[in-house]
Amino acid sequence: MTDTQLEAFQRDGYLVIPRWEYGESLKSLQGIAKRQLDAAAPPLELEAQLGYPGAPEATSLFGSETPRRLLGAYQREPLWREFAVSDSMAVSLRQLFDDEDICLSQAHHNCLMTKSPRYSSDTGWHQDSRYWSFDRPELITAWLALGEETKKNGVLRVIPGSHRMKCKSSQFDSDLFFSANSDDNMSLISEAKALSLSAGDLVFFHCKLLHSATRNTTEMTKLSLVFTYHRRNNRPLAGSRSASVAEILLV
Repeated sequence: MTDTQLEAFQRDGYLVIPRWEYGESLKSLQGIAKRQLDAAAPPLELEAQLGYPGAPEATSLFGSETPRRLLGAYQREPLWREFAVSDSMAVSLRQLFDDEDICLSQAHHNCLMTKSPRYSSDTGWHQDSRYWSFDRPELITAWLALGEETKKNGVLRVIPGSHRMKCKSSQFDSDLFFSANSDDNMSLISEAKALSLSAGDLVFFHCKLLHSATRNTTEMTKLSLVFTYHRRNNRPLAGSRSASVAEILLV
């Protein structure tokens, strides 16, 4: 990773790496994702469970079993596991964290993220750090696009530099979403950028980066493989969900 890329991540809170995966390796990851989604074996999270705007009702005859995330990705597939702790991933994360000892969190993300054509939902503006419990809000997520990600199918939208902001609790609603109604927040949201991705592109983003996504209006399911990492000395708080599953040290 170049100095320019590292500076961009520090400044913006995210970094897109084109063609992180390609060729047969990418095809294998895509094939596994489709097979896993078809099986939809637990553990998983359903759109209806969260009830975000656009999600089907839990009692609906149609769409109530639509997966939002297939959880436990690290344990599901050997190739997913290899991707998550690969040498290239470890090297990049050590540069981004400026630390040698990096762990993968199995408690957060660690999933195949999906957006279904007819039953996906809108995810409001939020910081992942507000739902996680660590000594310090210093985690990085790696998001691999397994297909095209565009404005039509629920692309990630981010507010560059928002990871460096000191947000007030009053800027968030009771569900810890960044309120879209206040004038101050609307001004920030107007600076948002859509991270259009091609299959195989990877995004690293900081856990305090404000981000959102709309629902999928195309006819194809959007699939992304997502893992989150932290410094080994940044401990999950005892008794929290963040500490509920053993972390994986990258070697």
